[in-house]
Parts: sequence; C-alpha cells; structure tokens
Amino acid sequence: MPLKDLLPVPPLSKARKVLFVQPHPDDAEWGAGATVAALVAGGAEVVYVTVTDGSWGTTDPAVQPEELASLRRREQAEACRILGVKEIAWLDYPDGRVPPGNTPELREHLVRLIRAYKPDVVMGPDPWLPYEAHPDHYNTGLATAAAVIFAGLAPPHRVEGLEPHSPEMLAMYNTARPNTYFPVDAFWDKKIQAIAAHASQFYGPTWEMGRFFLKAQAEELAERGKAAGKVDEATHLVEVFKVLTPLHLHCNQGAEDW
Repeated sequence: MPLKDLLPVPPLSKARKVLFVQPHPDDAEWGAGATVAALVAGGAEVVYVTVTDGSWGTTDPAVQPEELASLRRREQAEACRILGVKEIAWLDYPDGRVPPGNTPELREHLVRLIRAYKPDVVMGPDPWLPYEAHPDHYNTGLATAAAVIFAGLAPPHRVEGLEPHSPEMLAMYNTARPNTYFPVDAFWDKKIQAIAAHASQFYGPTWEMGRFFLKAQAEELAERGKAAGKVDEATHLVEVFKVLTPLHLHCNQGAEDW
C-alpha cells in the first residue's frame, strides 16, 4: 500500500473552525483571502491571529510606527468584515522582530490559542518556502507548525483550564509545494476588496500590478492543478496550500512530496 494511502491528506473544504495565523496585517488576504471567504460562506468559523503590529510596513519616512500600527489594525478589521471573519487576536510583537520559530516564545502563545479556540484547521505561512527572506514569515511558520504538534500533548505549556487539543490539519499558504488546490472563482472579488482595505499597503500603480500578478498566479495554479488532476476543468482561479496532519509533521521523510 502506498504511504500516501496510509496517511491521507484531509480535505481543506471540510474545515468547520479555523485558526488563521498571519505574521502581519494583510498576509492572510494576500495569501488566502478567497479561501477564507469561501470557508466562511460554507459555514466555517475563522479566527485570525496577527503576530506583529505591522509598524514597519511603509516606505514613508514621515509616518510614525505607532501611528501606522493603529491604522493597520483598522484596515485589518475592515478586511475581516469583508471576508466575514468575526474575531482577531493580536499578539503585538514588534514588526520585523518575531522571535525565532524554533524557540518557545511564540510557540507558547500559539499553543494556548489552539487550546482555547479548538480549531480543526490551523493555517499559517509555509516556513519552508524557498527564498523567503522575511524572518517574520519563516519564524511565524515554524512556530505555527510546532504549535500544531505540541498543542495536542499534555505536558507542554500547561495552562489551567486549557486542555490539550490536536488540530486535524495544518494548511500552509504561500507554499511552493502545494498538495491542495482550492477553487476560488466565486470569491476572487472579495479577496481583492479585502486586500484593497489595506490602503496603507496597496495603492497606485504598485497595487494595480499586484492585482494583475495575483490573478495571473491564480490562473497559472489552476492550470497546474488541472494537469495534476486536482482541479475541475471549469475552474479558472485557485489558491494553493500544503496541507499536512500532525503525524506528517514529525519524522516523516516523505512529507515534502505528500
């Protein structure tokens, strides 16, 4: 029996409760906004965890970090309203200073949140994305993956009143090795509207190019999905994920190709 048949990847579409971890305000919308909208429309409850305050996200030397952080909270709230996300947990690490993902600090926060919200799906950035240079992204991704494992074990990070909880899957966005192609044709406009709500980040010619890039990427990924037999021929736009269970995330030599 093939190993993949022994440990099948669960379908992301079955998600009922999602904890979505993003390094900065707007990462969720950029990486998976249409999927979030689709899951909410299908009855799933989605909670955002935003790790940093977003205070470095500008090229304008006149903007003060505190001012920008406050603005980005408001922008994220509007983006969530558009997508139907009801709750945002802010961890407020300084932008650009997420602690290393292989240390306990951020992981402990995330374990507590997983135990508190009891999601069946945790979503986070793929820390193994080749050429990802932003430490906030790979540190957040590593801490999220580790938290998915440790949240289900009794001894790590004991907190009174929070029982161990093991999510069914980790769905990594911004991935180069997807195994899940999620059709989003009907929700693409909501993704674009939600990204546009982050007006301090996306505006002018740069945003016009960003919109073009995102759609072209979604179309190309749909074609790849069709070639792999994972996408219906009627689908034109997809977002992709590397979906793994906790069992895939430890001592699994084949997880890269799962």
